[in-house]
Amino acid sequence: MSASGRPSLTRWKFRHSVVVWIGIALNLAYCVPLLIAPNQTLAFFGIPRETTTFWPRLVGGLLILISTFYVPMTVDIDRYRIFAWLSILPSRSFGATFLFIAVLGFGFSGGFLVPAVIDAGIAIASLICMIRISAIEQRIGAVRRVP
Repeated sequence: MSASGRPSLTRWKFRHSVVVWIGIALNLAYCVPLLIAPNQTLAFFGIPRETTTFWPRLVGGLLILISTFYVPMTVDIDRYRIFAWLSILPSRSFGATFLFIAVLGFGFSGGFLVPAVIDAGIAIASLICMIRISAIEQRIGAVRRVP
């Protein structure tokens, strides 16, 4: 690592992009089947089937839409820094919390734990990356201010 910390900063930004892309891929792996074959997808996860396929398809479509907002930060995290933080809180952390409470507090199907664990894992990994990025940038800024 150079004295400026650049390689380490670049590495953490790259790691963050990888984590976000993994999260997008996992979202798509869950949502595309919800759009195409909602009954089979719900059965696979052990989630009771609704009387209509409208709601599972709506959830799949909305989650794909939300996932598109994760893409800009993977291209330029400096320009889209606020999206990076918003993807952690409220987006991923709210989704995970909501689903954990639904299953553990209100007795909904355990199948909802799969997306809860995925969202929580991606949120934690993204948070670690963002904290490291911020810490390195602060350290670089402090070094630049010293005469």
